[in-house]
Amino acid sequence: MSTLDYHIHTIVSTDADYTPAEIIAMAKENGVETLAITDHNNVASIAEAMQLGAQNGIRVIPGIEIDCEFEGVGLHMTAYQMDYTDPGYDALFHYYYDQSVENTWKAKRQFCEAMNLDLPDAALKAIAKDNILVPEDIGAYLLSHAEFDDLAWLNPYREGGSRSDNPNVNFFWDFFSQGKPGYTAGSKKSAAEVIEFIHQTKGVAVVAHPGANFKGKDEVLARLLDSGVDGLEVYSSYHSEAETLHYRQMALEHHLWMSCGSDFHGHHKPAIRIGDLPHLKDEAEIHRF
Repeated sequence: MSTLDYHIHTIVSTDADYTPAEIIAMAKENGVETLAITDHNNVASIAEAMQLGAQNGIRVIPGIEIDCEFEGVGLHMTAYQMDYTDPGYDALFHYYYDQSVENTWKAKRQFCEAMNLDLPDAALKAIAKDNILVPEDIGAYLLSHAEFDDLAWLNPYREGGSRSDNPNVNFFWDFFSQGKPGYTAGSKKSAAEVIEFIHQTKGVAVVAHPGANFKGKDEVLARLLDSGVDGLEVYSSYHSEAETLHYRQMALEHHLWMSCGSDFHGHHKPAIRIGDLPHLKDEAEIHRF
């Protein structure tokens, strides 16, 4: 367990479960002393989390995880210590939310066509949050309904399967990430736009979980790292030990701050706990935001 965790989601992220109060309680139980709230394109939980953190002896850093694109690669950029009251963050939320309602149902239809599935929208609207259906919800639905038990391609996500540690989010990566049948690009802001906006609001820009988004495209990632970002999330629950060492070296070569984050969400990622960074050996390497 680490005393630092710079990548945590609250209930205002459509794929997460817990309120700021519950996050602070779990962080305290796990010995986390400093954390960042980094909801998807949303700053709505920051003020409450900072207040509750102060009351419980936990330092809470304002943050956000922003969707963007660089040279055709969709990625997530985390911002820290920005002025989250800037009206640009409200505009950013609406830019992505208004697309998400349409795109998530489009993704569901694409996936069903590719996999020859009949999943009526009515059956899924009950589990959608704010009319947004995240792919993890589709995975959870398929895995919890007996009529899909004979689908052999779901076996890796069932108990004991090779993708069963975090079955719902692994389902997302395997079927809805870039290049997969359920992927919908939408209209993403460029990484350059996002970095500029973060800096304009006095924040720092950190590339989140590069192993999950770049998947070995090191030349593209290297150019991004030289484009004005401040740091790299080296220590991530998604990275193997070898990947961690690799991204640590990239951070050193590009003279960037190193960050760490569990990317805690809740039931969609049951193997991930707040402060759980298995390959972090020396907290002294992590930048203090």
